[in-house]
Amino acid sequence: MGSYLKFKTNRSLRRFKRSFHIWEVWFRNYLNRHLVGGWKKLGEVRWMIICMILVVTVSIWGIVGQISSANSHYLVAAPLSGGTYAEAISNKVVTVNPLFTDNPGSSDVSRLVFSGLTRVNSNRQIEGDLASSWDISSDKKTYTFHLRPNVVWHDGTKFTAEDVAFTIARVQNPDTRSGESANWSNVRYQVIDPLTIVFTLPTSYGPFLSNATLGILPKHLLENVRPNLLKTHEFNQKPVGTGPYILPQLDPHLQTIELLANKKYYFGAPNITKFNFVEYPSSNDYVDGYAKQQIMGFAIGNTQQFEKVSKIDSVTIHHLNMPAYAGAFFNMKSPELSDPRMRQALAYATDKKSLVSNQLHNQAIAVPYPILAGYSGFDANAPRYDYNLSAAKDLMQKIGQANTNNTTITIATLKNSSYAEVAEALKTQWEKLGIKVEVNEMDLGTLQQTAIRPRNYDVLLYGQDLGIDSDVYSYWHSSQVTDPGLNVSNYSNPEVDKQLEAGRIAKDADYRQTRYAAFLQAWSKDLPAIILYTPFYNYAQSDTLHGFSAQKISEPSDRFYDVQKWYLNTTLQPKAKTK
Repeated sequence: MGSYLKFKTNRSLRRFKRSFHIWEVWFRNYLNRHLVGGWKKLGEVRWMIICMILVVTVSIWGIVGQISSANSHYLVAAPLSGGTYAEAISNKVVTVNPLFTDNPGSSDVSRLVFSGLTRVNSNRQIEGDLASSWDISSDKKTYTFHLRPNVVWHDGTKFTAEDVAFTIARVQNPDTRSGESANWSNVRYQVIDPLTIVFTLPTSYGPFLSNATLGILPKHLLENVRPNLLKTHEFNQKPVGTGPYILPQLDPHLQTIELLANKKYYFGAPNITKFNFVEYPSSNDYVDGYAKQQIMGFAIGNTQQFEKVSKIDSVTIHHLNMPAYAGAFFNMKSPELSDPRMRQALAYATDKKSLVSNQLHNQAIAVPYPILAGYSGFDANAPRYDYNLSAAKDLMQKIGQANTNNTTITIATLKNSSYAEVAEALKTQWEKLGIKVEVNEMDLGTLQQTAIRPRNYDVLLYGQDLGIDSDVYSYWHSSQVTDPGLNVSNYSNPEVDKQLEAGRIAKDADYRQTRYAAFLQAWSKDLPAIILYTPFYNYAQSDTLHGFSAQKISEPSDRFYDVQKWYLNTTLQPKAKTK
């Protein structure tokens, strides 16, 4: 039995070997005929094939180029509606009302929700907003505004001249306690028809059109609210305006303020569907917020931040020209600063060039006066106190060693800002005179409530916006020394008051120049402040944002000029035919 199995196994192996040999021979012959032979034949025509491949490649490239050229000739990239844009703010916004803009964050949100009769364009010029046009009388006392038809409030109610009259009445009412009251004092108004309102000024007033940028409130929602309750009314958390964006609800407990596009906006519905403001504890948190994709835009608050942002490839930094200045404002009621020689000594001891170079990284320009070069009234021959430490020490000696040994000057300023860095540098510079200097840094709310409003400081290191006109009445006239006035130096000089009053009502440009120049001469002799520098307003935005057009602004919120034209998405559409 074993021999038989062995026989059968050997026979099967022999059959398998014969079959394998046959397949091996067949496979070898197949390769020789079809692959090796085919490759030899291919070699005979390979140059022809290579040429054909090149021809096809060039043809495809040409077709793509023609399509691209045709697209560029007939099509153009255009904004596509949609997307969410987020911007950083570092102030707690609890009120959205143009009559009570307590901080920059509140001003920014109000600018998007409300509209004024006029607005400031990208070249810092006044143009119509709610008003399509206006007429000015020959004596420049009467302004007739013609309102745009078909403007509606966010709730769908028609906007009329009655809303404008109501807003000005609330501003002028002392119970309202609006910071805008000084700009509208003694201005009379008359509603001619739903689209026409006339303002009559007690005297001519050059900057009146810029005052008309004030946001207008809806009469139909607020006429039954008493003026003294307006600031705390629930309207300020559910505001209704006529601006490009709608704020459905302001919740102070949330970090993000969400606004929706106003599809009925009279300048056209915004391209960006949602516009959010994200609140941060400090501007120092903005860069991290951008890195985490929480925000797409933010104002650069200090020089260290500028250095960081400059290294981010996906960010565009807009260097906006803004007529503002930072100053060390002396409290004229402070016993330590009552002697003008002390103020002059501190001015001489202030090295502005060093501040600009070291603390501000050259993102500012040193200036001597509260009226900037190029503005009516600027006079380069007015007294100035350029850095001269020897002159400063000489003045201190004249004051007397006994009177200065125990002198302590406190500087109040904003925490986590470029002001804080400058304040520390001023402390070092001023202490070379043998006096003691203390810097008190506070968050914005605390600074306003405990320092600025009660004028509780020796020196306030802060900024002021000049606007589009040389009218500095609000900052230096004696009528503005108490809150809500903005004369933070408690400065009072009858001659200065006289020149400021004459300058703001001047009809003739040369006369205005003379009056403001006279103000500058008197101001410089009294020296109620050291004007330090005018900063650049550096504004960072993601490269994905398009349509930004502001160049020269009068205040930070002016960067939102034509915000309805900003866009994040694009599409191709046919070019408009030219005639």
